[in-house]
Amino acid sequence: MSRHTLLISARQLPRLGALSLLLVGCSKPPQPLPSVTKDGTPVVAMVGTEPITMASLQVIAAQNGYNLQVDKDRELAIRDAVNNEILAAKAKELGYENDPDIRRYVKSQAVQKLLLATVDKEHQGAVPTEAELKAYYDANLAQFTPPTLAKAQILALLKRKGQEQPFAQKLDAVKTALAAKQVPFSELVKQFSDDPAAQTYAGMTNWLVKGEANKQYPDAVLQAVFEAKDASAVVGPIEHNDWVYFVKQTELRDGKATAYEQAKAQIAQQMVRQKRLDAYSSFVEQLKGSVQVQTFPEKVAAEIQATTQQSGPPMGPVRVK
Repeated sequence: MSRHTLLISARQLPRLGALSLLLVGCSKPPQPLPSVTKDGTPVVAMVGTEPITMASLQVIAAQNGYNLQVDKDRELAIRDAVNNEILAAKAKELGYENDPDIRRYVKSQAVQKLLLATVDKEHQGAVPTEAELKAYYDANLAQFTPPTLAKAQILALLKRKGQEQPFAQKLDAVKTALAAKQVPFSELVKQFSDDPAAQTYAGMTNWLVKGEANKQYPDAVLQAVFEAKDASAVVGPIEHNDWVYFVKQTELRDGKATAYEQAKAQIAQQMVRQKRLDAYSSFVEQLKGSVQVQTFPEKVAAEIQATTQQSGPPMGPVRVK
């Protein structure tokens, strides 16, 4: 009811009688705006009974790039805060608060708040000592030592059944050419190799890792690559099953350990992270003592299997009618 209507009603009170007096007496004055919330946060607006605090307004301003010292930006921030509360009220009315995705998100945020107030608070600012850092480095030196890598050119000859004589002739031709040292090894690979890929890449390998098995080349070949003393020398013949190999190392990257002083920052990060994980696990284990936990991994496996079997179209030809 507007002020104008109230004034008219007041003038007409003598004619309206007791009913009008009753109606006027029942009107409630507007509730005063609370200055702060229960926890002392300043209230800057109200939407129904829902207060908008200065803290929430500052969050909205930061999210949208508003400067609260500027009148126009301040108005926009308040507008957005009010709109957000109106929409939130409507979403609550429609039951979106009970949406599974919303509940999962709220639960996730609650967990993060809990960890910040417990696990993270206890370990905030914790810095490993120099002795702890050095002990970690010494115990995990392999972690700070990259593997030795090498590339090589490999000439591979295949001994086929019934082709022993041609194979022997080809092998002699390779040996003779290597001894003469007049033709580059890469050209010999292209000319004689029985590996089709070697014809294109002159037998050049990808990076090989010392101590790591390779599906394409036998261990004896890898050993020859890494033990080569002279990068210009060709090692071979190396026999393995029906293959005979000649190997020439082209590049070697010897794995050297990162110095302690260079690794300290990385070690500190890893130790702090590990301490937090240990504290997290300990905290959760303590909480598990007060709640019953049951897991059903077989159900997970069954659901995954059922989903896999049902996914995709059936195998076989598709007939078009």
